[in-house]
Amino acid sequence: MQSLLLTAALLAPVWTSDGLQRSALPADVDFVAHLDVEGLKTTELWKEFQTHLSAEGDLDDLEEFQERYGIDPFTDVRAVTLYKMKSEEEPTVALFTTSTKIDEALKRLQKEDGYRRLSEGGIELHSWSESEISGHDTVYSYVHTRSSGERVVLIASNKESALRGARVLRGEEPSHAVGGAPLLIAPDPGSFLYVSAANIPHLSEFSPASQVFGLAQGIQVDLGEAGGFLRAHLALLTSLPEQARQISDVVRGLVSLGGLALTGEPTAEPVLELLRSLRISTRGNEVAVDFEYSVRELIEILRSVDSDDDEADEADEADEEEHEQVEIRERKHVEKRDH
Repeated sequence: MQSLLLTAALLAPVWTSDGLQRSALPADVDFVAHLDVEGLKTTELWKEFQTHLSAEGDLDDLEEFQERYGIDPFTDVRAVTLYKMKSEEEPTVALFTTSTKIDEALKRLQKEDGYRRLSEGGIELHSWSESEISGHDTVYSYVHTRSSGERVVLIASNKESALRGARVLRGEEPSHAVGGAPLLIAPDPGSFLYVSAANIPHLSEFSPASQVFGLAQGIQVDLGEAGGFLRAHLALLTSLPEQARQISDVVRGLVSLGGLALTGEPTAEPVLELLRSLRISTRGNEVAVDFEYSVRELIEILRSVDSDDDEADEADEADEEEHEQVEIRERKHVEKRDH
């Protein structure tokens, strides 16, 4: 999984303008994450993100990547989808919808250490092991050409997932679009980040509250920006309406506890304002948490929190330096006394 995410980060943190493609997902998929960066790049949040990257000098690595492989992750890659199948414990496949520039990038990537080409059942795969691309594990890639000329690059953490994903893309195996796993895939219009999971494992292992959350049979998350407002929607799906009411009560209690814990803190008011913007509701067997907030105000809050963190770091450094100076003076005093 680590190598899969590393490869995904290298190739592009961007998503598609033509929506989440169910025809590219296996029929038994039970987790999917989707980010529409074409939409994201039109938002105020994206502009702030770019400003932050420029200020921190983090764009240098991206420029080096572009020079090395001839592809700009923020413009040439149009879509990324991460998914998991029912039989797996974690996501093993990432899909990248990109332009024809990936062809040149692939030629350069084939010169990396640990590269090899293999063919099975008429499907050509590219593989990297023990290299900068794969980390310490082996990753497998398949390149599919759509009728529009777009390329879909599949990256998988094992050969079996790569071959199955390739067969789905080629129409040789059923996709989620023609039926399969009971996973609802329905991003809201304008959503730039969407996550859907058929189940939420391991929640009941930690606390009574998480045991209640363990009643949830699935989760959906939508994040978008429109009209200068950031909109977030989270839905927890249960088997019974009573379970939904139980989860709703716990969510309300956690929000209230968070507000009480922050009351009286000198810098907590912006965070309290965010908590007050949460709307919690139930409808049948679904618990919904909705959030809407001005993007400009949210950015100011994030900047304020970041500034407070910087000031705290500077204060810690000053205290540490003063402590070191005290130790030096005490040591000199002892040395002088001994002599």
